[in-house]
Amino acid sequence: MLTRLDGIVHWMVRLVWLNTCWLGLTAAGGIVLGLGPATSAALEVTQRWMRGERDLPVGRTMWQQFRRGWRLTNAVTLLALVLCGSLVATWWLSRGLPPVPAALTQGPVLLGLLLMVALMPHLLWIAGRDVDGAPPRPAVVFTAALAIGLGRPLLTLSLLVPLIAWPLVLIASGWPGLLPVCGISVPLAAAAWCLRRTFP
Repeated sequence: MLTRLDGIVHWMVRLVWLNTCWLGLTAAGGIVLGLGPATSAALEVTQRWMRGERDLPVGRTMWQQFRRGWRLTNAVTLLALVLCGSLVATWWLSRGLPPVPAALTQGPVLLGLLLMVALMPHLLWIAGRDVDGAPPRPAVVFTAALAIGLGRPLLTLSLLVPLIAWPLVLIASGWPGLLPVCGISVPLAAAAWCLRRTFP
């Protein structure tokens, strides 16, 4: 019983420290340019935890991954945000068109948004996989993410649901103050567990 309790406490400390490092690296990148690299670095750490590397120096490991994957993860993140933003803006502007042009515009836009939803959960872990070697081009990352997103819909859902549901659960339960403590680390740990089960 004490051993199990000790293990739970260790995991809680790991997750809080991971979240703290993620916040620090995101802020260090000026939020916009730090979000993608920091998330990719945190996901790399959680994936290594799931492979059994429990005594990682989290801060140093995340910083190294943050620096190595800076350009690719930022390119992928910013491109995804621009694509989603342009699709949403096109859909919004098409609402003022006559019915037939609006339908012809909104159909492809909604399809594009669905494809973006399918590939976005996979972008950063694919971008972070090969940073030790030659990094792939953003087009390769997007293609691979789309193939996995459509080919493994259950994996896509299992990556999306914790990311959306966990913050909502904290807010609905009256504990929004826990978001800076474990708002991103718990969904990333869940994502790493799912990825480990899918790609052992």
